[in-house]
Amino acid sequence: MLFIALVLNLCILQGLNAFYLPGLASVTYCPRNQGVAEKSNENSCKNELPIYVNRLNTVENIVPYEYHNFDFCIPDNDVAQSPAENLGQVVFGERIRPSKYKLNFSEDAKCIKVCEKSYKVGDKDQIEKLSFLKRGISLNYQHHWIVDNMPITWCYVVEGNSKFCSTGFPIGCYVTKFGKRKDACVTSVCIASIIC
Repeated sequence: MLFIALVLNLCILQGLNAFYLPGLASVTYCPRNQGVAEKSNENSCKNELPIYVNRLNTVENIVPYEYHNFDFCIPDNDVAQSPAENLGQVVFGERIRPSKYKLNFSEDAKCIKVCEKSYKVGDKDQIEKLSFLKRGISLNYQHHWIVDNMPITWCYVVEGNSKFCSTGFPIGCYVTKFGKRKDACVTSVCIASIIC
């Protein structure tokens, strides 16, 4: 019996090999001033954490949309700067694109204006964009963003003071014409009442 266990362990150990997944190499990040000091070094760390945007989807509709289908802020020439996608991402309709949102390692940032949108009442094209955005909010479409090859996660408090985390976060908060809050608006009220 001991001999069989020894042979099995040797077979398992010989079958172990390391592997590398393309595009998933580790990246070293450091605060801005440390990165500048180490620029002369070939393996210097990075300071900027680019945020990539992905599809938007909802449980209320089977149709996912690309980020660019909505009238959100997009950088110039973003398709050329998009990271390479693997076959699985293409099959599942994921189109990862760069965004205008930027983070710096170890720096707090709150409420930074990225761009501003306004809609004129008489412009048919702008009204259609606004209506599409409002429909996306009413159907609770969720953003899916990526930082350092990891999905951005939205955590919030639910009944019983439990925390729930989701890999998507809503594009907006919908309130019916009768004043009834829906989806993300209800969550925001719960968080506000627990914090206050």
